[in-house]
This record gives sequence, C-alpha cells and structure tokens, in this order.
Amino acid sequence: MGESRLTFTDRSRPWRAVVAGLGGLWALVILPFPAWAFGLSSYNWVFHYRVYFWAREAVHDPYIVFGALAAVSFLLIGLALLPDLRRAGWGGAVMAWLIIAGAPVTALSYVNTPKQAPLHFLWGAEAFVLIAVGLAGILAAVTAGRRWPLWIRIVLGLTLPLLVAGTLATGYWPHGPLVVLGIEAIAIILAAPRTAESPATVPDSGTALGATAR
Repeated sequence: MGESRLTFTDRSRPWRAVVAGLGGLWALVILPFPAWAFGLSSYNWVFHYRVYFWAREAVHDPYIVFGALAAVSFLLIGLALLPDLRRAGWGGAVMAWLIIAGAPVTALSYVNTPKQAPLHFLWGAEAFVLIAVGLAGILAAVTAGRRWPLWIRIVLGLTLPLLVAGTLATGYWPHGPLVVLGIEAIAIILAAPRTAESPATVPDSGTALGATAR
C-alpha cells in the first residue's frame, strides 16, 4: 500500500541508475577512437580487437564521429539525474540541465572540428560545459539541504575535481570525465532522499497520534 504512494522519481530510481551507468559505459567504450585519432598512442592496443579495428575503418573520421557520439552519454546521464537533482534545489536543477546541454554542445563541437567549418569556434566548447557542471555541483551541494546524506553532498561538491581526475586517468576529455560522471550519477540517484510525501519519510497522522497517546 505504501509503495503505491511513491512518486515516479522514487519508483524509477533503479532503472535511472542503470541508464546513468550506461551513459558512463558508452563513453568508456567509444573513448579509444577519438583518443587514438587525437594522437594518444596508449590506446593503440585496443585496435588489435577486430570490433574496434573494423569500427574505426568503417567511418571516414573516427575523431569526429566517435567524439560527437559522446553526446549520448551527456544526454543519458543528465536525464537520469534530473528528477533527483531537481529535489536538490535550484543548484541541483542547474547542474542537471548543464549536463543535458552538454549533448548538443559536444555534437556541434566535434562536427565543427575542421577549420573551414562555419562554427569552428565551438570546437572544444564541451570543456567549458564540464567546468560549469563541476561548479554547479558545488551549488547543488549547498542547496540540497540536510535531507540529503552528508557524504553525497560532499560528492556533489567534489564534482569538478572528480571530472579532472577522470581526464587525467584516461588522458582525454570529455569521454574520461563522462565515465566518472556516470559513476557519480549512480551514487546520487541511489542515495538521494525519497519524496517528503512518501510513507517511508512521513508517518501517518493517526499512527503518530496513537504513538503520542501511548
């Protein structure tokens, strides 16, 4: 009976965590293509596997194609986080929408890589989106309030250094930071407080009166 009173945000939490994880995994899977094309020889070994070799050979420009496809990760992670981060106040909402905005920005950035492209000035613009997401994480940690567990507020506040760590660990962005952001998103979704209207958080008035009488 209590389960039926849970909101969509609460009921959808398990599969949204899966969606966020898929977003991070997708970034990890396609990471070797743009990283290799960018000149990172540390990813050469990946193309010993046929699936990666043939995928690379199947497209005209692996850097542009698989770089732009990182937009999928931004979209999946952002949409998965949005219902919970909206509960973290305006700072959380800003963070979620910035992640979602990273999808079109990243696609436009890679598509306009060539110098003769009309919007070439957008090349690399996803870096500024990632920085903005990290700074918004600090705002989300502040506006979330005490209903949110302290450790998850700390994680939100450390979003920017976590994204930097993802870049350093993989040697490439935005894919590296997106892998870390996917992991962070899973933690946020699973640890976020349930709705205040949930029976799990708000006792029934009759029950509360009875407990007081006893």
